[in-house]
Amino acid sequence: MPLSLDPASLQTCRRLLISVVLVMLWAKALSPQAVWAGVAMLAGGCAMISAAVATLCRERFLAPNLNRWDEATALIGLHCLARLLV
Repeated sequence: MPLSLDPASLQTCRRLLISVVLVMLWAKALSPQAVWAGVAMLAGGCAMISAAVATLCRERFLAPNLNRWDEATALIGLHCLARLLV
């Protein structure tokens, strides 16, 4: 069974993928010795920005489609994982 998502959810997935790739690249560029500390810091910052934008855009929390709240939740998960690996 193929996975089918609505266009808004696909856009959120693309935005999350771009965010994660940029966080990883910036963390590696900023501190090559402590990559996971950089990932934790940058992912937390990106999550706060996503939550702020979701609030400003008045997006529904727990909406049926993926939105910036889900993006912020995934970035918080990346932040917590990186903090465990520090």
